[in-house]
Amino acid sequence: MVDILIAIAIGVTIFWVTRRILIMLATPPPEVDPDEIIEVEHHYRCSTCGTELIVTAASPTENDPPKHCREEMTLTWRGGS
Repeated sequence: MVDILIAIAIGVTIFWVTRRILIMLATPPPEVDPDEIIEVEHHYRCSTCGTELIVTAASPTENDPPKHCREEMTLTWRGGS
């Protein structure tokens, strides 16, 4: 009898965790207000493969550099900020 109760508890826990993960994945990110976007000119380079990226619009709240090859890209030039 105890084995059945433990199995039911584990099953309910797995169901609940899976449901929460699916809800989080299905929820879209919050909308960005177009008035908050600022024009910038940031040049980034991937230190691993050399890929270059030019960012022309950015959110003033997000200051993290983009990632490529699982590493943060290096800011090589900043203009218009």
